[in-house]
Amino acid sequence: MRAEIKKTQLEFDGFAKVESAVVRFERFDGTMTEEITRHRYFRGDAVAVLVFDPSTNRVVLQRQFRYAAHVRTGDGWLTECVAGMMGEGETTLEVARRELLEETGLKLKRAELVAHYFIGPGGSSDTVHLYLAEVEDPTQLLGVHGLIEEGEEIQAAWVPLSDAMQLVDEGKIQDAKTLIALSLLDRRLRNKDTKFQPRREE
Repeated sequence: MRAEIKKTQLEFDGFAKVESAVVRFERFDGTMTEEITRHRYFRGDAVAVLVFDPSTNRVVLQRQFRYAAHVRTGDGWLTECVAGMMGEGETTLEVARRELLEETGLKLKRAELVAHYFIGPGGSSDTVHLYLAEVEDPTQLLGVHGLIEEGEEIQAAWVPLSDAMQLVDEGKIQDAKTLIALSLLDRRLRNKDTKFQPRREE
């Protein structure tokens, strides 16, 4: 189906960008709509990593402060999986490796890309590349990590998968990428293969 972009304008250029556009698109009956204005929010694609240790059936989750969530709920400390923004020229695996080390101190062993999705396509063009992963040393103790220069204060911990799914059931995990990652992992472990076997890095 057709779409025509008549005009675009950058309305805000900061940590994130906001673009306005005048567009027309094809209706399902084949006719075109009138010109309408739409907005796009974007700041770049992200990579998320859910670490799983099949020998102990544990995942790595972390807590950190999120201002936007704090404004909405009064409690900005969210439980999440590892994640970070892609830099210029980086591959998704390079970002996964970097963010895992920065936020947990763990070294990536194997990773499998299991989803690539839009964060909120009604207004944002940003996407998330979601990995399931294993690490070199799943016995490594975790603690507080993050980059001081980026204002990060991240507390990471090994959590039994059953406890993580209980947090999901109780509505205590409200971060979308983490909900998706845990759901995909749980589904994979419930299917006939039963084992999470991420492919080696290429």
